[in-house]
Parts: sequence; C-alpha cells; structure tokens
Amino acid sequence: MRKIVLVSVLGALAACSQSNTPTEPEATATTEAAAAATTTAAAFALQPGVYDYKRSDGLTGVNTVNADGTFSNARSTGEVETGKWAQEGDLSCLIPDGEGATKRCYMFTQPDAEGKFTGTTTDGVTVEVRKVS
Repeated sequence: MRKIVLVSVLGALAACSQSNTPTEPEATATTEAAAAATTTAAAFALQPGVYDYKRSDGLTGVNTVNADGTFSNARSTGEVETGKWAQEGDLSCLIPDGEGATKRCYMFTQPDAEGKFTGTTTDGVTVEVRKVS
C-alpha cells in the first residue's frame, strides 16, 4: 500500500512541475508572423501623383505616376521614359516601354512629416523621393 501511495504522490508532483511555456516551433512561428506583419505595414504603395527623386547612382528627375497605370519619367539627362506601373505585393514597379527596357521594383518606406520617403530596388539602388503633387 505504501508503494502505491508513494508512486501516486510522485506522479502528481511530476504532473504539476510541467511547464506551460510554448514549444520552440510555436514561438518561432509567432515571431515570424509578427515580423511579416511589421514588414507589410512598413511598406508604402506608390500612388498617382508627381514625384521628385534622386537615386544613389546620381540620376535625378521628375516621375509622373498616372491613375490609369502609366508613368512618365523626365530624367535630368534630358531623356523621357514612359511605361506602365503596378503594385506587386509590397513592391512598386515601373515597367518601361520599349524592347530591352528593364523593369524596376522598389520597396518604399512610409513618407515622413515632410512627405519624403525612400525606396530600394532588388539590385540595391536606393532612391530618395518626395511627392510634389
């Protein structure tokens, strides 16, 4: 009888000492979901309007983004680039007209109090942008 009572007491103690903390996979999944939500919330989607910009490679210009999905980019070099623009998830993409033209997609930050924001392409070019109208 003593052995049964002793085994029962030890079993009860073992059951009470188990931790209620989540297992590693649950904690990792929660952390990844929170990081994804933060990234999504931080991205700024390009909107129709006129934007001044300066790229990290020195190129400057004025980009007009139209509500009909087209854009016109007047570069400081005198060239005018035209094409279409689209939002692809968190990326704002410019798809220039013409054969051999390269699509450029930017991840934009939220504008600051002065309306300035930055963007980065998948190949590392950064751009400082300010909406002027």
